[in-house]
Amino acid sequence: MEKHVKGSLFAEYVQMVRKNRNIDWNKHLSQEELDLTRQIIMPNQWYPMETYARLGAAIFHELAKDNLEVARAWGRISMNRLAELYKSTLVMQNFPLRTLEKFRIISRRFFDFEGFHVTVIADNQVSIRIDPTFGSITPAAYSHQMLGSFERLLELAGARNVKAGFTAKFWEGAPQSVIEIQWDA
Repeated sequence: MEKHVKGSLFAEYVQMVRKNRNIDWNKHLSQEELDLTRQIIMPNQWYPMETYARLGAAIFHELAKDNLEVARAWGRISMNRLAELYKSTLVMQNFPLRTLEKFRIISRRFFDFEGFHVTVIADNQVSIRIDPTFGSITPAAYSHQMLGSFERLLELAGARNVKAGFTAKFWEGAPQSVIEIQWDA
């Protein structure tokens, strides 16, 4: 079954491609995908997840120069934008676990599948499994982007001294990437 992403997210990647006309995107994208970047992207329309992943991979290679810390920083920046967009419904100050649940629900507005699964280990610790098909072209980059997003989300919810890292890495042969996050209670 084909997976999809909403145009509101898809448009961010399309804008990055459009703004960087000096880059030869043909190295990474098919003609059909390039044609799509020239169209009007409708925020509420669904677009192919595979194309979204290929756009993200191209941007990672060309703009981030394959730097995983840039992907992590992008995740933090993206979460700031999302939190601003959903400021009244996403972040519950001093309730990091509830905020994570709200993020899971809100993310379903942007993707027609579950891209991650959160397991609560303790009041101040979670494990997050990332769907291996979610970002399968550059799984290390996508996983680092998710790491940055979750770190920032928890900080916005009032978590202090957030410590996050991978306990499994899909790009190193694990069945899926797993992030474990702890913070001061």
